[in-house]
Amino acid sequence: MFEPSPVLLAFLVFKRFVFLELIAALALARVIRAAAPARLAALVALLLALAGAAVLLAPMAGITGGPVYGAAARFMALGNGMLPLFLPSAFLALSAYLPGSRMRGLDFAHIALLWILVGLWLTSIFL
Repeated sequence: MFEPSPVLLAFLVFKRFVFLELIAALALARVIRAAAPARLAALVALLLALAGAAVLLAPMAGITGGPVYGAAARFMALGNGMLPLFLPSAFLALSAYLPGSRMRGLDFAHIALLWILVGLWLTSIFL
């Protein structure tokens, strides 16, 4: 009777354990292959994604003490946890438009990740 829907569970798992890690992997590939301006934007996306993933996974490692974690956890909760996910994604999208960008397949994978995230989010809201 009070069980969550499978769509909500899929959204929570994707948002917490999959999205930022995949964004970090795509950003790392862009950092390795791109040239100057695109590489810098991808590096910012990589660092933001890794920091966000570290904050989300810190409770499982037992690293929740201190004021830095508290402030970071509050930031990761902005916009029901969606705003911090879009921040590294925005820098990765920016790197696609800057000179020196290569490997357009990364952009298609990034768009697919965004579609999955937003689709699961909207479905979990309206179901």
